[in-house]
Amino acid sequence: MGVPLFVEKIEETPAHCVYTFGAPDATVGRVRVHKGNGDVELLELAEMDDGPSEQFYLAHLVPRLHAYHDRDTYPSNDQWEA
Repeated sequence: MGVPLFVEKIEETPAHCVYTFGAPDATVGRVRVHKGNGDVELLELAEMDDGPSEQFYLAHLVPRLHAYHDRDTYPSNDQWEA
């Protein structure tokens, strides 16, 4: 069984989207996806005492955000298992 991951869009402008990410019950951080080029900017990252590392979340989050950019579709929320 994998680790559940969750993203939720909290802001959208013509230039970018801001998402919170983490487990369904715990926010790990916030990122900004630039719509023009697909760059992902880390805005905030919480220190984790237990569970998966911050790097684990980012390693699974960034490819998913790039896929949103490639499809030019930025969902309000998404979840999957890594």
